[in-house]
Amino acid sequence: MSENKRRQFRLIGHPLGQSISPQIHERLMKLSGVDGEYKLFEIEPAELEKLAGYLRTLSGFNVTIPYKRDIVPYLQSVSPRAQRCGAVNTVKCENGEMHGYNTDSIGFLRSLSDAGIELRGKVLLCGAGGVARMMACEALERGCSLVIATRRLEGALSAKRDLEKIFSGADIEARELGSIDSGFDLILNGTPAGMYPHEDDCPIDPAVAGKSAAVFDTIYNPVETVLVKAAKAAGARAAGGLSMLVWQAAAAQEIWNGTHFKAEDIKALTDDMKELLYSRYGGRR
Repeated sequence: MSENKRRQFRLIGHPLGQSISPQIHERLMKLSGVDGEYKLFEIEPAELEKLAGYLRTLSGFNVTIPYKRDIVPYLQSVSPRAQRCGAVNTVKCENGEMHGYNTDSIGFLRSLSDAGIELRGKVLLCGAGGVARMMACEALERGCSLVIATRRLEGALSAKRDLEKIFSGADIEARELGSIDSGFDLILNGTPAGMYPHEDDCPIDPAVAGKSAAVFDTIYNPVETVLVKAAKAAGARAAGGLSMLVWQAAAAQEIWNGTHFKAEDIKALTDDMKELLYSRYGGRR
């Protein structure tokens, strides 16, 4: 089939330099027999509006930083899950219309389950961006007590106000990241602190991870961040974001193409992507 007849998918964001999403989606499409192509499409912030027409010609696209909220005004509909999270990471295009979804939440919950981590009790959420707010919603839906921490207090306070409109009466506290010194039932990192090439960074004092029961970091490169390593060294359950990335991609493929994947196929793909990251950037095998 010629390239212009193949189903076309993209990842939009800025910057996209280290993304392994094309490798994940190409593998998923091969597994399901979909004749499609998935490419990175880096967009400067000032270009989003003028490129909306081009995006409508695609079969679908994923959305990452900084457009998970900015894309919403260009969509004809937004799923209840994405509306609740206030962020869209997957868009299906059909008949000249664009429809938004959030598959990050699916990937997040599957990843916690795979790692044997329970979303319960007192939870520390580092960050207040799109992916952080998604995790906040999932935690509050399950009755967790939530501490939102950001570099500047205003970011946490803004997220707290937004979430209290959705979850009336919820136990939510706003803090600065630098003030966190006690342990939690679960720490969730939704910030880029610790992401390649700044692998030595950590959103909080790593000692806090050692005082906590479990850690989940949405960062997938490096495979194990300082935060994850600190938790594991103290005997806590901990996982990075690679499994979440693969599961949310599988959920996007289901929306675009109606395809389903076996858990063992997702695990094999996750293991292969881990090896790809090690070969590209180094690290423990």
